[in-house]
Amino acid sequence: MLPKGRWVVFALCATCFAPLVFGEIHETRTYHGKKVQCIHYGFVAPNDRNCGTQGYTRVFIGTVVSAVDISDTDKRLELIPDDAFVGDKSELTVTVNLACLPEEEVEIMAGDRWLFFLRPKRYWDGKTPFIKTDGLEVPFDSPSKPVSEAEDDIALLRHLAGLTDKGILTGSVVRIGPTIDALNPTAVPNHRVIAKSVQSGSEYTAFTNMNGRFELELPPGSYDVTASTEQGLRDADPLVATPIELEHGFKGNAHIRARGCTEMAFRLLVDGKLAGRVTKGDGRPASFAKVAIVPVSPVRAPFTVDADENGYFEVTGRQPGKYVVGVGLLAPFDSAEWQSRVYYPGVRTREQAKVIELDVGEWRTDIDFSLPSTSK
Repeated sequence: MLPKGRWVVFALCATCFAPLVFGEIHETRTYHGKKVQCIHYGFVAPNDRNCGTQGYTRVFIGTVVSAVDISDTDKRLELIPDDAFVGDKSELTVTVNLACLPEEEVEIMAGDRWLFFLRPKRYWDGKTPFIKTDGLEVPFDSPSKPVSEAEDDIALLRHLAGLTDKGILTGSVVRIGPTIDALNPTAVPNHRVIAKSVQSGSEYTAFTNMNGRFELELPPGSYDVTASTEQGLRDADPLVATPIELEHGFKGNAHIRARGCTEMAFRLLVDGKLAGRVTKGDGRPASFAKVAIVPVSPVRAPFTVDADENGYFEVTGRQPGKYVVGVGLLAPFDSAEWQSRVYYPGVRTREQAKVIELDVGEWRTDIDFSLPSTSK
């Protein structure tokens, strides 16, 4: 997901094992009243991303001895590691751009204990990626965070340290609101995630914890992964697709490396369903009838769906609420179709209509009704 204020440049990696994209992401932020540019460079897979320690020079839990301002946005940190996952426990000095930390994170202060992911300072000259400079930095897109917020991350790092010939697939499952751009996603606990090996066809299952996080230990290879495993929830389409995704459709594909970590994020939409069958007065199907779906609480735009040749209609992706269903309800006022309109469960007036109450993710497939013999 790319928040407002970001723009992206992609370049393809033709020699990589799995199709990758080199991305340069520019994000404009306001920090203490000033606009700053936060820039990320890196190779990413189209639907998954590396997690764990890959790409970092030092990863450790440590204490901030001092934090000194060296510019309007940057601080110089003196750190003492006490539990190292990559690198040793020697003391070190790093820089951090506070303006480019995740916006939900607090500033790093002396005395804090953080899980740090560090790498050499780098830049891109437009031709050669990853030109390194002297010194280490806390990258703005790293999972560095206070230890109090890093329980899942630390558990993952300890798990990785004990692996030999397998890798880890981890990630999150959240439910978003009525539309794909809804804010404040909700973690989905105890939700099943399935990974199916492209090579062998073997299936592996995990369930999310209370934070919506899941983790699978898998043999190296490619996997089709899905979180659409429960009635009433479906995958949301990505907000931004990479060029490779657009061309090849790699949605749900994960690549696992021995002693490596791959992360995927699933966003689920509530998938309520309204379905039924419309028949004529003589019992024959009302083939290709235009069935009106009218949300009445909360009020949303009404629409029609065409029944098939057997009179069956279906509409998915519905949010919880109250609906009125019928034939001819959205026809032009005073037209013949409007005059002969029929409301579910087969009545003529709105007052007689049965309001359908749909719960979160509920599937109502019993909305069957008949058009009176006088209907056209």
